Amino acid sequence: SKASCIAFSNDISFMFSNSFKLFSWQIISTLILSTRFFAKVSDAESIGIYNPQQTQVLVELKPEAVAASGVMPTDIANAIRSSLEGFGAGSVIVGANNLKVAFPQSVTNLNEMKQISLMVKDGRRLLLGDLARIDFALPVDSSQIFKTSGASSVILWADPKAGGNIKNMAENVLSIIKSKQAQFPEDIHFKALVDPSEFIRSAVGNVSKEVGVAAFLAVVILFLFVGNFKNVITAAIEIPLSMVLAFIMMKISGMNLNLISLGGLALSAGMNVDASVVVMENIFRHFESIKHDLSFEERLHLVVAAVQEVKFSVIASTIASLVVFLPLAFTSDLSYAILGDLAKAVVFSHGFSAIVALVLVPTIRLQLMSRGVFHERPSLLDPFLKRLENAYALSLEKFVAATKFKNITYLSLFMSLILLVVFVIPRLEKEIIGKPDTDWLMLGVSTRGNTLTKQMESQTEVVESELLKKFGDQISYTFTQINGINNSYIMARLKNKSEINLLWKKFEEAFPNTPFNQYWVNSWNPAELPIPNPPDFKLSIRGDDAENMRVLARDISDELQEKKIWQNVNNEPSAGARENIVARIRPDQMTMLSSRHSQFSKSSLADLLRIATSGMRVWEIEMNGANYNIYMRFPENYVDSVEAVAALPINVGERIVPLTALAEVKRELAPPILYREDGHQVYYVSAKQIKGDEKKTPASVKSSEELVRNWWQNHPSQPGVERPQMVIEDSQKEMNLALKQLGIATSLSILLIFITMVFQFGDIVNSLLVLVAIPLGFIGVLISLFVFHSSLSLNSLLGVILLNGISVANSIILVDFLNQAVRKGMSPRQAAPEVGRRRLRPILMTSLTTALGMLPLALGIGEGGKILQPLGIAVVGGLGFSLAMTLYVVPALQVSYLEWKAGRAKPTSENLPESNELVFASSQSEKNLPL
Repeated sequence: SKASCIAFSNDISFMFSNSFKLFSWQIISTLILSTRFFAKVSDAESIGIYNPQQTQVLVELKPEAVAASGVMPTDIANAIRSSLEGFGAGSVIVGANNLKVAFPQSVTNLNEMKQISLMVKDGRRLLLGDLARIDFALPVDSSQIFKTSGASSVILWADPKAGGNIKNMAENVLSIIKSKQAQFPEDIHFKALVDPSEFIRSAVGNVSKEVGVAAFLAVVILFLFVGNFKNVITAAIEIPLSMVLAFIMMKISGMNLNLISLGGLALSAGMNVDASVVVMENIFRHFESIKHDLSFEERLHLVVAAVQEVKFSVIASTIASLVVFLPLAFTSDLSYAILGDLAKAVVFSHGFSAIVALVLVPTIRLQLMSRGVFHERPSLLDPFLKRLENAYALSLEKFVAATKFKNITYLSLFMSLILLVVFVIPRLEKEIIGKPDTDWLMLGVSTRGNTLTKQMESQTEVVESELLKKFGDQISYTFTQINGINNSYIMARLKNKSEINLLWKKFEEAFPNTPFNQYWVNSWNPAELPIPNPPDFKLSIRGDDAENMRVLARDISDELQEKKIWQNVNNEPSAGARENIVARIRPDQMTMLSSRHSQFSKSSLADLLRIATSGMRVWEIEMNGANYNIYMRFPENYVDSVEAVAALPINVGERIVPLTALAEVKRELAPPILYREDGHQVYYVSAKQIKGDEKKTPASVKSSEELVRNWWQNHPSQPGVERPQMVIEDSQKEMNLALKQLGIATSLSILLIFITMVFQFGDIVNSLLVLVAIPLGFIGVLISLFVFHSSLSLNSLLGVILLNGISVANSIILVDFLNQAVRKGMSPRQAAPEVGRRRLRPILMTSLTTALGMLPLALGIGEGGKILQPLGIAVVGGLGFSLAMTLYVVPALQVSYLEWKAGRAKPTSENLPESNELVFASSQSEKNLPL
């Protein structure tokens, strides 16, 4: 028979199969666990094995013989333990040797166990073999059962340490198992069924490709704009250098290389060339009109002057891009756990890029220059870019002059932002974070009233059979885990992961909740990300009468299902009625028995009942190098009813009487299972919409609230009867808290940018003009998320925060250079189009490298691609719209401000401009002015 296994998202598991006798699995289990090579797996907290065929030593008591002897099971258990214990007794020095003295265990095999002597009441001694049958056996019932495709499974799993590297752990365990494979019996084979490192390697590899694609696209943009391979290399060198330095900082700070941190590097790949582009373009501009030989000192002077001119813009834009992440440190644990590594990766990588751009790039550029006439081959797009620059300058000049059109544009943008916030945000799907692609679906099963794990196993087999009957053609194999007498889950590995959403919905439709069985469906997340799965509706019931609360929770759940408001309704804890067999000791009898027979007590009778029903572990014995658990019980199914419990034979003096002579035995309702919250008893009723019907959620929530109100009105409080308190909880509390905190973080990031700009500009209005790009970018974010059916999530809000820092870079360049032009003599209206013409090329280069660098993330391709896709969509869409609007709105607003400011100043001969020409090093066709 084939056996296979699986474990949880933080586990690694193996399949073992065999086709021969019982002890094969025992051999493999002993071989694995008896070695110490797993100690090398430093990232593992624990490594264990589950073997359904793990043999045990069964001490099966003979009820009549035990009763006749008068020996209680506790006495037998103590005798077994005493025989199996060994004791040290010091040491003796004999010559040069220090010899240990010990009393070893006196029992080493089953025959010796049968010879264990027990003292009975009349002074006689009996052998354990007279009172019990002793042999190897399989467990009758266990708290957990594992199966794969219906077959019992041997499972090896490893649990990682907190903060451990699960990828390293999984790879190390696999390597060790393969190294020991030669010691396995010939027909034992193993296979890794669930290896989280496989998913991690694939996902990390995919994000690494995205980093490479982002860098490649950035280089392509540089080549199209610059047109010279040396210049491209000079600017592009910033990408690998900043990433190498970021890796060093990640190592120093103890960060792991994972989907989130690599995603941060992918985001910053396009951003990292921005500073170099600005520096390089300004160096080109200073040299483009030079037609004669320059000495090294002259070239050095021009390079330094070019860097000095843009260093403010580079430093300011870099600081603005980084300070936006500071508020993330004060968000909830959930937000920081998901986004913290990404933010740190961006800060490390992009922070170093500014240093590289201001120091290394000019140095390399200086060394690459020829000593002759400075001449560079024009870029492929140069003719087009010149026409675009002229067209932009002309259109900007007309826009600045058209007062009425400007006001209409401002009003339209403001109204668009209001309408998007009011009507689009509520329609966006909300989620904590996009779930990674996976080919695993889980079907959970909860029942009521079981008393044995075997019952849950049988019910789960029926569900699994139905699942395979309906969807077997689309499932590679299944894994089943029985987690107790009333809970289990079936995991199905799909043949085609692209069908997961379709099969998710079909699973939910095929297994609706019933009064006796409750089902839930979810995907398994191998990425180990903390992704909550909150319900769509949640009702809490609080009070002092636990039974009344339980009945109420059950009734409301049943009504929600009967009216088909929800298909998936669950109770926490289970609201099903449970029954127990209760044995109430008669006080007079127990007092009399205790005075005559000191071994009689509630605990001794409880041990007798435990041995008679489920049995208990007594000790363990080592035989032939293997350890075996010793279980003691009565024959299987000896007690199978309330009457059988009542008839259990007990020795009392010279007589054997049934348990019912000492205690009242009957079947009763068990006390309700209770949850406590803030010291109060509570039951929860929760519901979730099935896959594909999420749009029905608001209507279902409204119907559920109406049902609860009607119940409250139709069940007025009765005198002397406690009325439970029902509260409709915020089912999305964790997500809403995280989104709220990120919203606050977004506001704080804008404030930090503003404060940074005030320090840089020394002017509040100029700082506010820089921030105009932020609401313009937010308009683009909302439009993009809506058009591409993305979600409002932690990642998309992080995209907004990141965009805040990126989008202001273009504003900083425009505002700073326009201020420089006005200070050097030009009027604002003359300076705006000329500054726009001069700065359009670096603005387009930086924006396109950033946007195209994030395009792979926005497409969400490959393993783990869905996780960061909302972030990519938010940044790419927001940056595109912000760029288009910033090029016109920011210069126009600044011109208005500068003209207003000039109008307030008194004209004097000291502040009249000497020239109306812009002081820039111009091209050959334009007049040159000194720097």
